Amino acid sequence: MSGYTRADFGTTVRNDFDNRRAQSNMLHTDMMEKSLQASAGTLVEARALGHPDFEHLPVGAKATAPMVAVFLDLTNFTGRTFWDDQEETADLAHAVLSGFIKTVIDYGGHPLGLRGDGLFAGFSPGDPAFAATMALSACAFALDGVQNEVNPWLDQREMARVQARAGLDYGPVTFVRTGNHDSSEINPIGFAANFAAKCEKKANSWEVVVGQGLAGLLPGYPHFDEHEDSPKEYQRDYQKAYYKFFNYRWRNTLQHLTGVTESLGGTPTSQIYGR
Repeated sequence: MSGYTRADFGTTVRNDFDNRRAQSNMLHTDMMEKSLQASAGTLVEARALGHPDFEHLPVGAKATAPMVAVFLDLTNFTGRTFWDDQEETADLAHAVLSGFIKTVIDYGGHPLGLRGDGLFAGFSPGDPAFAATMALSACAFALDGVQNEVNPWLDQREMARVQARAGLDYGPVTFVRTGNHDSSEINPIGFAANFAAKCEKKANSWEVVVGQGLAGLLPGYPHFDEHEDSPKEYQRDYQKAYYKFFNYRWRNTLQHLTGVTESLGGTPTSQIYGR
């Protein structure tokens, strides 16, 4: 047994897409409005997006915790919404995001929210280096699944391929419940989350870019190369500071992912501590 495999990722995406396309051809409103979690049909249980440790926060309250922030994104998807059928495109994005969500959960992270055609996720550390390793593994697994399972399936259906990328960083993230008592949501903010988003935008298709905070958790790691545009310069008043970021050579680590999710067994990274 090897846990959640690349083929399983492809099955998650295919089943979700086919189910939603079948639903879109029916006139039953209740079937058309299924949530992201329920319609996938492959998640073990329906879970709301968000971090369980901070969902209890009242409006205006906040809590700060260290975290590996992750952005997994479908690249060049705006062009697809221009050329292709709108509902089919939405169903495809939904299906791939379902695969991303399951991958994050299986590698011990928390899907925190959807950002258009991307997923924002967090890996809370028991052991920070382990959380970073699982976050990187989840991104590698997801990109490999899209490239080598989803795209050949799209080829068979004579549909345009999709592309993916990711950005990550580590540091304190502050969770704030923003809004009022009638309508509110948890908003994770902080430099680590912001820089992870910048890393994701720096990444080309099929690339994973990580910030200095995450790279520092894995000193001597052989699969990081400083990005050609690194470091990022920050200036305020008369002070300057520099922050590095790195390309992660994720394909070199795929061979080590067999059995990882089976060993985790659904345990969040926050509950796994180093010796």
